[in-house]
Amino acid sequence: MASYKKILELYGQGYNYSQIGKQVGCDRATARKVVNGCKKKGILPTQWRQLEETQLRDQLRKETKAKSEYLPMDFKWMHGELSNAHVTVNLLHEEYEQKAHEMGLRPYSRSQFFERYHNWSNRHSYSAKIKAKPGHSVELDFAGDLVHYIDPLTRIPVKVTLFVATLSFSKLLYVQAVERQKAICLAHATIGSFKYFGGVTRAIIVDNTKAAIILHSKHELAVLNELFRELAEHYGATVIAAPPRSPKLKPNVESGVSDTYTRILAPLRHCTFYSLDELNEALYDRCETFNGEPFKDKKQWTRRSIFEAEEQQMLSQLPSTNFEVREKTIATVRENCHAKCSLDGYYYSVPYRWCKKRVTLRLGSNDVLIYSQTGQFIRKHPRGADPWDRYVTDPTDMPSYIRQYAYASPALFCEQAGRVGSATLEVIGRLFAIAEANDRVVEAEYESAKGILGLARPTKKHSARCPRILEAACTVLVGLNPNPLIRISYRSVHNTVRRLIDEEVSKRTKEFISGKLGAASIMDILQQEDSNGLFD
Repeated sequence: MASYKKILELYGQGYNYSQIGKQVGCDRATARKVVNGCKKKGILPTQWRQLEETQLRDQLRKETKAKSEYLPMDFKWMHGELSNAHVTVNLLHEEYEQKAHEMGLRPYSRSQFFERYHNWSNRHSYSAKIKAKPGHSVELDFAGDLVHYIDPLTRIPVKVTLFVATLSFSKLLYVQAVERQKAICLAHATIGSFKYFGGVTRAIIVDNTKAAIILHSKHELAVLNELFRELAEHYGATVIAAPPRSPKLKPNVESGVSDTYTRILAPLRHCTFYSLDELNEALYDRCETFNGEPFKDKKQWTRRSIFEAEEQQMLSQLPSTNFEVREKTIATVRENCHAKCSLDGYYYSVPYRWCKKRVTLRLGSNDVLIYSQTGQFIRKHPRGADPWDRYVTDPTDMPSYIRQYAYASPALFCEQAGRVGSATLEVIGRLFAIAEANDRVVEAEYESAKGILGLARPTKKHSARCPRILEAACTVLVGLNPNPLIRISYRSVHNTVRRLIDEEVSKRTKEFISGKLGAASIMDILQQEDSNGLFD
């Protein structure tokens, strides 16, 4: 370190700054700075000799302006203010700056203000108080620890999980044991909670269980499970998914889970239950007792009294119709026009045009709804109940040739005959009526009925057949045999149809020869389309 006194001594001897720097071991700028500083202080040419080196350095040291102090930040006060939904950190910083100027202190910059508060809140893990509104939301959750009941047949404990629902305002608690954490169990338990509360809240807050939420990203709306979405739409509620691994959005149900363990399950620890219904009855009674106990800090209030005084009238009314919980499964329609429901093991018929296509089966308590993969409704069936016959079939789903053989019956033949005409229906009806009158089984007349109705179907050999010709033939035969106990055979109808066709062809031929008929083909005129859908 260069000696200031040596610099001044050499300067008094007439050395320039470069020479002084070489002898003292500093640069010329330092030498000039020391000399100029002494001139300003007035300690040249000789006054510097009376000072020590340290004193000389103190004299020449640059005077620093005293910095004003920063106004300290009150982090706890800030955190309390931020619990108000209309207060922002920007607003608090503006108020902080104004207060600092009034006190004559320096305020921290906006970035420093944000950073210091952020570090403090992360270090202390503080959370703001959420002020709930009556009737606004209910919080749902599954408890982590499992409970059990004893199977009366095997004497083996059956583990079940606990569903907990808590109203955000009154903290009214509802607990129900369900078989597993599945969508159908969550739906049934949610319906049970609404019935217990006697109404519906505007919002349903759930965690990210797959029973309710399929996909949830940070900045997008959650993708709901189809069953839970339909349930929320039925009750007119909005589903809010709590952020992953963040229970602070539903603190009441988290506290409710803790109360479930200590205040509801603990008193039942010595009880043994032999069914799920028996366990739920005990849980219901304990919920009623717990909801009627006074708060520790507010002895005059209970969860039930707050609910009845403030929240009950704010709930929406339950819908007039109950929501039916339906399980969903996907199946491929087999070649026998049936789709197997994996949920109950029954086969349900689907119209034959859907064969080898995938369909969705929605299984309810009393019926099964079948939809296409695009959501188009296809068929509704009653739930299968026969333990021996696993097929639930609607004959109209089968093709016509299948119905003719597999589902043949007098009613089916009469229905097809009625589409042709009243005379054809009379002929077919006589076949079965006479068979029953003679104590013969009606199945013996099935081939005759098929043959008669088949005369309306055009063939390569008899392309002029049509329902009109068959009805005319039956009319002639019924007129010749008016007695309803006279059986009209297939051969009689067949011969009459051939005779009428020959007469029609002969008549048309004469008209064509005489010029009364145009150049159109005679057979094209005679061939008529089956507009009645006889063979559908």
